Amino acid sequence: MIYKTADSPVVFKISEKCMKRSLRYKIFTAFLLILLIFTSSNIWSIINFNRLSKSIDSIMESNYKSIEAAQYMIVAIERQDSAELEHMFSKSDETVAAFNKNGKVFLGWLSRAEDNITEEGEAEILQRINESYTKYITSFTQLIILDRNNNQSELNDYYYTVILPLFEETKSACRDLLALNQNSMVDRKDSSLNVARGATITTAVISVITILMGLYMVSFLARKIVRPLYDFIDRTKRISEGNYNQQLEISGDDEIAQLAYEFNMMAEKLVHYDQMNINKLLEEKNKSDAIVNSIGDGIIVTDIDYKIALLNRKAESIFNVREAESVGRHLLEIINNKELFGMFRSIREKSEGWANIKPGEIEIKVEEGTEYYTVNVRPIKMKGTEDIGAVALIQNVTELKEVDALKSDFISTVSHEFRTPLTSIAMGVGLLQEGIPGTLTDKQKELVSVIKEDSDRLNKLVEELLDLSKLESGKMQMDLQSHNINEIADYVLKTLKLQAEEINAKITKNIPKDISKARIDVNKITWVVTNLVGNALRYVPKDGTGKIDISAKEAYNKIIISVSDNGAGIKDSIKKKIFDKFVQGADGSGSAGLGLAICKEIVRAHGGDIWVESSPGNGSTFIFTVNTL
Repeated sequence: MIYKTADSPVVFKISEKCMKRSLRYKIFTAFLLILLIFTSSNIWSIINFNRLSKSIDSIMESNYKSIEAAQYMIVAIERQDSAELEHMFSKSDETVAAFNKNGKVFLGWLSRAEDNITEEGEAEILQRINESYTKYITSFTQLIILDRNNNQSELNDYYYTVILPLFEETKSACRDLLALNQNSMVDRKDSSLNVARGATITTAVISVITILMGLYMVSFLARKIVRPLYDFIDRTKRISEGNYNQQLEISGDDEIAQLAYEFNMMAEKLVHYDQMNINKLLEEKNKSDAIVNSIGDGIIVTDIDYKIALLNRKAESIFNVREAESVGRHLLEIINNKELFGMFRSIREKSEGWANIKPGEIEIKVEEGTEYYTVNVRPIKMKGTEDIGAVALIQNVTELKEVDALKSDFISTVSHEFRTPLTSIAMGVGLLQEGIPGTLTDKQKELVSVIKEDSDRLNKLVEELLDLSKLESGKMQMDLQSHNINEIADYVLKTLKLQAEEINAKITKNIPKDISKARIDVNKITWVVTNLVGNALRYVPKDGTGKIDISAKEAYNKIIISVSDNGAGIKDSIKKKIFDKFVQGADGSGSAGLGLAICKEIVRAHGGDIWVESSPGNGSTFIFTVNTL
């Protein structure tokens, strides 16, 4: 491969074979040496551990069996002596059997000891045990013969003068056998300790040598590999800062040299690309700025730390600021509007995701009065990264607010004007139904009944319109107190029980008993739940399979209340505007379409949100939130 330095036209050639082997060969050799040292250390440790293991096995094999035999022989002969004494006084055949039984045990352990003679003098001790124990067994036979003469005095004399000395002699020989093997175990233990100390010292020495060799090899690799990389890192940092005119010195014939060459080539290309693209980037930026400034709505862009990155001309006009003085400064420092800042901050704090963030509204005082703007804030995301900032679209809705206010005033006025004639109609219908003006025919009664139903429906519509008008204007007062959601659900179940039974529908409650209390106007929230359950009763199957569930749970200082049903579901076209005024349900029939609009205003007056989850054929779930205490 041919190389040419950046500062010199000198051309040199690096052998492909040498280039591919040099650095790799050095690393391989270093690690192979360390591996050999570690292998030697491990082999030496294994040899020492085997020596120690053999020493321990020798102790267990040569002495433990004899010690065990001696201990059991002592126990057996002591039990025989107890049997003899008991026989002298009780004359029982059971004592003879016990004596003989323990005699077999003694002889069994004596046989094992004779098969495991490993120490000098052990055979002589076993011979003594054999001789004394044989005499001891014979003496017991003589004791039985004397016992037949019923001469207790002779029995006692014979025991203390003949049997007891033989017992002590045999027992003493067993103790000698025990002591001999125990002392031998102690000697072997000391030998094993010496082996262990030697193994520890040699292993430690080899480990120290291995560590020193490893440190040396690491130092060697650092000199050969790491030091040249420091310059590479420094040059790379300069390139990342935008200084592309960087070159590395090429020396040697290994992979580091190849890396330096490739780096130099890359730096030269970056310089070329930078010079070529900078004009194009400026042109694109100017286009983007022109597009943003031509948008009729205000736009504010901030970074992740809420520092302003961009303001278009409309935003400058709305907040009476200048982009040149605002870029790089905190949003609150430039625009002192806490509601606006809260919308930007909600992007980072919303646990359920930015898709559920609703547009907010802010007020701005001007010379002519107050202007109203809706603010829609969304995060700025780059592929494969987290949020890098946020952008806000600010739209003037002052005229829409004024039109909406006029509409609300009109509805309120019309509703009030309707009340008086409706009251008169209701009174007149009541008098007719009671027959005060005169008796009515069946046909007349039927007509009056129809008038009564229409009058009641108009009265309900007027009441709903007035309530909605009060809620929208903020005139309806909320009596916020501590209440238990379980009690509200129980009241709704009781109120709508008969209505559910008429269609064989089942209403259930799924609310924890220990759920926190909510800060609500109990009458208003009860009306919301009743309205949602009442709507569900209209759309669930009427064949006895209808199911409605009232549930609640806590999350983030909120109580989330939901009403689910297994009805026909809601079409997407209706779902988007289901909470608007005069929008009817799934089948397009029923009430005037004010119930859900009132529900929305009541929930918002409590500082909560309300939404619906539904799809055709899969039922509906209406969900709203209220605050806990």
